[in-house]
Amino acid sequence: MQNKDYLLPGVAAIFVAVISPIYWIGMSSPMGDFALGQDMLSLGFPDILFASILLLTIYIYLNLKNILNEQLNFNHIDLLVWIYAAINILWMSTLFLDVASALLPENDVIQNKETFLNIGLSMSIGAIVILGIIDLLIGILLLTKSTELPTLLKIFAIMSVIQGVLGITVVFAATLIFIFPITMIILAMFFLRKPESLEIV
Repeated sequence: MQNKDYLLPGVAAIFVAVISPIYWIGMSSPMGDFALGQDMLSLGFPDILFASILLLTIYIYLNLKNILNEQLNFNHIDLLVWIYAAINILWMSTLFLDVASALLPENDVIQNKETFLNIGLSMSIGAIVILGIIDLLIGILLLTKSTELPTLLKIFAIMSVIQGVLGITVVFAATLIFIFPITMIILAMFFLRKPESLEIV
């Protein structure tokens, strides 16, 4: 029997693992509707994907916090998860640039294109770095209790450290396109595992 209390977070993690690389690979493409410059100047399907990824990631991490609290009596990352959620919400606020671009006169959009792109890029880089620091801290805190945690959480902790290091470097952050979905799959497996196999501390 699956852990039905955490079925939805498990499904959400799988969904994010699928759509996240689709979005980011599309954003890195110089052509098409997903291209960064074009996406920043309009509202469209890429914006829905972006918002979905961030909102679902918040939902997944809040449920990770809950399952650690309830079933493992582990609350050492609670504050970090709340900060993680707040940073994702701030990152999602860059969608207001898309809204402004859609509502402002075309001439104003063209004149302010570079400003909009710089704001969006700066906020994105800042968010990735801060989230990287949080990932690193979450991983370290989990690893300090590794002997008391289930194997999947130990693997998640290692992946979290890797994500953190890559995010902080910025230069290698692009590899998160492939690392992050793996982390989500691991969390999905943890959420969907049999509840009786959880190690309660």
